[in-house]
Amino acid sequence: MARVGVIAKPWVDAPEMSRGLRFGLAAGSGVLCMAAFPPWDVGPVAFVGLVPLFLALEGAPTRQAAWLGYLSGLSFSLGTIWWVINTMTTYGRMPLPLSLLALILLCGILAGYPAAFTWLLSAGQHRLRLPRGIVPLVAAGVWTALEFLRTYLFSGFPWALLGYSQYQQPTIRLLASAFGVYGISALLVLVNGTLAELLVRVWRPPERAGRWRGAWLPAGVTCLALVGTVGYARGIWRDPTGGPAVRVALLQGNIDQSQKWERSYQTATLEIYERLARRAGAEQPALIVWPETALPFFLRREPELGPRVQRFIAGAGVPTLTGSPDLGEDGLLYNTAFFVGGDGEVRGRYRKRHLVPFGEYVPLQRVFFFLDKLVVGIGDFGRGRDATVFSLDGLRFSVMICYEVIFPAEVREFVRGGAALLVNITNDAWFGRSGAPYQHLAMAALRAVEHGTYLVRAANTGVSAVIAPTGDILAHTEIFTEAVLLGTIRARLGETMYTRYGDVLPWLCLVFLGAYCLALWRARRK
Repeated sequence: MARVGVIAKPWVDAPEMSRGLRFGLAAGSGVLCMAAFPPWDVGPVAFVGLVPLFLALEGAPTRQAAWLGYLSGLSFSLGTIWWVINTMTTYGRMPLPLSLLALILLCGILAGYPAAFTWLLSAGQHRLRLPRGIVPLVAAGVWTALEFLRTYLFSGFPWALLGYSQYQQPTIRLLASAFGVYGISALLVLVNGTLAELLVRVWRPPERAGRWRGAWLPAGVTCLALVGTVGYARGIWRDPTGGPAVRVALLQGNIDQSQKWERSYQTATLEIYERLARRAGAEQPALIVWPETALPFFLRREPELGPRVQRFIAGAGVPTLTGSPDLGEDGLLYNTAFFVGGDGEVRGRYRKRHLVPFGEYVPLQRVFFFLDKLVVGIGDFGRGRDATVFSLDGLRFSVMICYEVIFPAEVREFVRGGAALLVNITNDAWFGRSGAPYQHLAMAALRAVEHGTYLVRAANTGVSAVIAPTGDILAHTEIFTEAVLLGTIRARLGETMYTRYGDVLPWLCLVFLGAYCLALWRARRK
């Protein structure tokens, strides 16, 4: 029998693996990968987290391989995004049993991607007779393509892609400036696949001929990729920022989400932000940033509080970026960021383009009628159209609202449009005291690396932060505290390889996946 692939039928001399052990390894793989993300933040474990899954696939039938991938993905998702229960029960007013069911449903959908990954590898082994040595490379390409699809399918939910686990690793994360977060994911899968392949060969008795035959290919490519990553980070990467230093102040009001939209609490909310803005103004920043919907009323239409905000900013004399809902000329509501000049006049606005399903709107309302209560606040929002770039005394900057920052290509539109500074305003109160605010921060950090730009982040309940072009988190707040955070940034003057070429790597992987699937289909017909 041909020895084909990490998941090929084991050598006759290899120890047999029970069904229970296979599924235990698969579940453990998901747990290991989960540990690489906040709040645990054991980033290096991602380099070995998929090894148990690869080993579990050794000799597994194709159908069982799919279930192994599904279990691994399910354990990972349940441990990573369990915080949605807090959102649904506390703010969506859903009963706990229904919230648990919704969590399992969401995690079950996300688990479909690793299930597809393991099925494709197994099918390739059985139908295409893949040589063992190329399986880690195939795995890296397939995984990257599936992550890319996950970014766009069904509105997209690229939360906790594998590459984000390296946001604290100063050398590895710089790879994102060349290939984006997908490049880091590809590297991690390549390393995991190669380690698993070498372990499988170790199982083979020494007296067997050809024990290490073909191992040089995955080992060599992996070593080359790792050496290249280190060489790029230490010898090629250059900081593209420069120019004069600019002081930015970030406000964190810590407004209780359960009171945020109560009309009787609007004045109290505004008073909190006025107090924080006075503290920030004493430091003479060039820009003050308030969080997403910091103003829980219509800035342009509220007859008393709207003008009060503008008078306050004019009195302080500091240009301010603030979040507020807005009623458009088309009658739709928009989640909006307003840029108000130091004279109190509105200089520009940005309307959020990528809305949160079941948070800012309910898709297919006739189907999901029972989820209407998840839309808490003032109603469904419309989608903005323009990737707005603001100008502040020559400093051009753009703002992403909430989880728009987790979509690489959308952030790239702002940078390609001329933004030299990235701003993220968000309200992460929905997440409660969980790892989610830190997961969100990790993804924002990779956006800064991808474009070699500073990114400042103002969050209602935290984590507010100042992030350097290297991905270093220079300063940050604690969650659920009032805070004023000051940071010094410089404008982006050059561009990174990722800014210039974008998602070339995942697109190539997607083309490869298409050809791979076509080859599987043709092999099946034969």
